[in-house]
Amino acid sequence: LAVEEPKYFWNFPNGGVQFEDTFPFLGIGSDTENVENNGQLSYFGDPVFLGSGGSGAVFSFSPKSASGGSDSDMNGKVAIKVSWKRSRSTVEKECQILRTLEKSGVPYVEKCIGPPNEYRFEDGRVIIALSPVVESPRGITSSIQYVDSGNAQQIAAKCVVETMVGMLRANIITLDVQPLIEMNSGQVLFIDFTEARNIFEGSDGSADAAGIVGFCSEMMALIPESLRDFTISYLKERVESVEM
Repeated sequence: LAVEEPKYFWNFPNGGVQFEDTFPFLGIGSDTENVENNGQLSYFGDPVFLGSGGSGAVFSFSPKSASGGSDSDMNGKVAIKVSWKRSRSTVEKECQILRTLEKSGVPYVEKCIGPPNEYRFEDGRVIIALSPVVESPRGITSSIQYVDSGNAQQIAAKCVVETMVGMLRANIITLDVQPLIEMNSGQVLFIDFTEARNIFEGSDGSADAAGIVGFCSEMMALIPESLRDFTISYLKERVESVEM
């Protein structure tokens, strides 16, 4: 693919990020990890910086046609994460983890919707495409206590429980829990799985008991005291339904 002159620039301590006016991504919606073996090319534009961390910088993009106009065939915005040079393998692994969670049916977790692509403006870096981009008229929070009281808070608590149980069933844990919670509805999306890992990843093949306890503690710490009894009761229901 020909590389256009970049139009958008950001500078970060770990490296710069730049994009063309119309930004191509190969393999959206593909199940294969081999970018070269699938020719589905999607285009995006109008980048908005969302945040940066130890593994890379994240931007939201709107779907575009190859000529730069809006693409009515694609629904919603897409988040693009650009790795730093030192975190390439971490971001590639994050995409693999997210695809494992999706295939296992784990709810309320962002999806990696295409194979990693090479970052076109610097060798040794990679980009991944993530969905959905959460937008809420009332705003986003990471704390259930700031969600509208009543049913919305209970919905958020249920989302936390269902994600926790689903991840454990998929043998995936993380000690860096990052929820985005819609303040009006209580709907939750968990993002940034760069610290996630398989519980059997250790050299001896045994389950990481301490990691499991830490993960569950982090998830339950999201629940305010006023919802503890409700959440524990719902957790028992979910565990019993899994065991049946």
